[in-house]
Amino acid sequence: MATGSDNSWLAVDVGNSQIKVGIFAASPDQEAPRSDQVSLPSLNDHRLPVCPGSYSVPLDETVPWNEIFNGQSVPAGLRCVIVGSNQHGVDRIVNGWPNWLSQPDVIRSSESFPISIQVDEPRRVGLDRLLNAVAANMIRDTQSPVIIVSCGTATTIDLVSAAGCFCGGAILPGFTLCARALHQYTEVLPFISMDELFDLPPSEDCHPALGSNTQAAIMSGVFWGQIGAVRELIARLSQSGLAGNKSTAAPKVLLTGGGSRLLVPYFPDAVHCPYLSLQGLVLAAAAKKANQ
Repeated sequence: MATGSDNSWLAVDVGNSQIKVGIFAASPDQEAPRSDQVSLPSLNDHRLPVCPGSYSVPLDETVPWNEIFNGQSVPAGLRCVIVGSNQHGVDRIVNGWPNWLSQPDVIRSSESFPISIQVDEPRRVGLDRLLNAVAANMIRDTQSPVIIVSCGTATTIDLVSAAGCFCGGAILPGFTLCARALHQYTEVLPFISMDELFDLPPSEDCHPALGSNTQAAIMSGVFWGQIGAVRELIARLSQSGLAGNKSTAAPKVLLTGGGSRLLVPYFPDAVHCPYLSLQGLVLAAAAKKANQ
């Protein structure tokens, strides 16, 4: 997995349930974005950092660094960067950082992110949401907004305007959080895991709305409730994104996060970007270094 050059990055995102690790190589012609850059290439330019491979482990487990590098030498000039919505998890990763890797740049705020944040309290926006927006800004049509659906512990649906600004969005419980809440806050309802949802083929026949038993009824509610909520929020955020915009093109929708694979078959016009937050992290770290 460890391939790259002087433009190689090791990016670590510590979430509420998973630790995601990726090794990235920036495109040879890619320059670090500046904080005032809003004129960016279209979706077809594919200017995001390339990910030769990624790794994910549960939050409470140790990151197997040797396994990630598979016994290969560390790429020359590898730069390391860490971010996380779980700050205790970030501290644990930093304290256990292997001494054969260069010391990581730990990003704990969005102050250096190359994107304008137009919400009531910019400092309180989750870093993962903003990093998704940073990456989305690099591939969206410059004349159109983009909507990012990130499906993890929580599902977020966010809008980046045609001017390249993060405008906020919606937050709702993800698949597992919905299923866990039903189990924990009722006396008899069983817990439905993500594995059970993932094990079903992506078709409406395998996700029937009419549950003939308790487990099937829970799976129906968790699955179709999530699909329905995401569809409705995409429609409403699309209206917000097009308000006052001369472009008539509907916003492009990007799907990311661990649960996004479940959404892909039901949003055929969306683009699946599994590494979006890590790619945004690399872009933000590169911008920070370039502006120092």
